[in-house]
Amino acid sequence: MQQPQLIIAAALMLAGVSTVSAASSVDLSVTGKITPAACTPLLSKGGTVDHGKISVQDLNPRGDTQLPNSMLALEVNCVGATTMAIKITDNRFGTSAYHDGVVSSFGLGLASNNKKIGWYEVRMNNATADGVPGEVIESVDGKTWLYAGSTWQPNWMRSLNGATGSYAPLPMQAFKADLDFITWIRDKSTLPAAEEVLIDGSATLDVVYL
Repeated sequence: MQQPQLIIAAALMLAGVSTVSAASSVDLSVTGKITPAACTPLLSKGGTVDHGKISVQDLNPRGDTQLPNSMLALEVNCVGATTMAIKITDNRFGTSAYHDGVVSSFGLGLASNNKKIGWYEVRMNNATADGVPGEVIESVDGKTWLYAGSTWQPNWMRSLNGATGSYAPLPMQAFKADLDFITWIRDKSTLPAAEEVLIDGSATLDVVYL
């Protein structure tokens, strides 16, 4: 009966020794940079892709309907050469109807029957830095950069490449690109036919200083 008690006592003694020898404080740091850079993003047409009124009779009864493509011009103007990127965030995340919301598509909101209305894709083309065409690169964390295709994914940031043989953002004062929007509506059998359905896509573009 004594042996288990001895083992427990030894463990308590060792724990006491460990506590005494451990450091009694720990440091933390609060870091960051205040940059003199200031950049202003602008979108043409007030940043609105307006498809107007669409008759339910014009929707495909057995498949998805593609609406006419639209384009907005994106500009980012900085007070000086700045290393920056533009991040896009889907404000209707989780409502894309394309293949249960694959990461490359944005949502259009929900109808009153809680069904997904459709989806849209954003494609970046004709990108320039200070008037010179460049290679578009993208990153999800601002650290690891990759070559970017045309389609822009939600929550990813984009810039132009300033490196040779690798990928790194280019300092620039003026960035321009065309944003093409490809919008699809689900087949009309999934939507409430007796009421208006509001197409409610929304996204935010943020300048990220690197």
